[in-house]
Amino acid sequence: MAALFRLLFATLLGGLFITGLFYFVGNALGGIAFNPESKAWKALLTKLRDRIRLRSTNPLMPCDTEMLTHLSLKPKILKKAGWRDNTIEGVFSTIYQEPVLLFAGQKNGNNFIFLAKTIDKEFIFRQKGKEVEIWQDGKPYAVFINGTLLSSGKQSQMLAKLEFDPELRQWPVLLDHGEAATITNAERAVSPIPRAVMLLRNLTTEEEQVLLLLTVVQGLPR
Repeated sequence: MAALFRLLFATLLGGLFITGLFYFVGNALGGIAFNPESKAWKALLTKLRDRIRLRSTNPLMPCDTEMLTHLSLKPKILKKAGWRDNTIEGVFSTIYQEPVLLFAGQKNGNNFIFLAKTIDKEFIFRQKGKEVEIWQDGKPYAVFINGTLLSSGKQSQMLAKLEFDPELRQWPVLLDHGEAATITNAERAVSPIPRAVMLLRNLTTEEEQVLLLLTVVQGLPR
């Protein structure tokens, strides 16, 4: 009996060691892949682009005012991460199920990288700690931190401010000239297919993009 117990104990320790080793190696490789200076980063982006291209069977809606007023709050997950393939794929659509933005990405602990494609632009979202860095067409565009979207670069400027309040159903979005729109609080949405955005004034093309990015950052799988 003692020999059997020792065998079971050794087997358990071996299993825990192997599990821990896989976890350590997976996190280490994930950290390398999430480094924009690494070859693994470029290989990962190529993989994600291929996944999105395979999903691009229907034409995407243009990112304009009409689309924003009909944008659905919650994306549809087309593929969940699995043990053999940890890639997540999904689509942001209008409330009428018209595709607007396709995305594919991977998570590593509390960090993630998602590549997204609209009708005419490509965006990369990388969460690093409390920050979400955003690239547009391969160039740094903005950083989202603590509800504020800041432009990239040394002369960083505030592009938008999202005022979180768990008690509100709609979160105010501040742009250049004050409150310009609201984004629905997913935790307090009452409709089964809630609209993501309510516009409070006319927006410029750049402001429309900023509002779309804020919505996507809130809706990406965590």
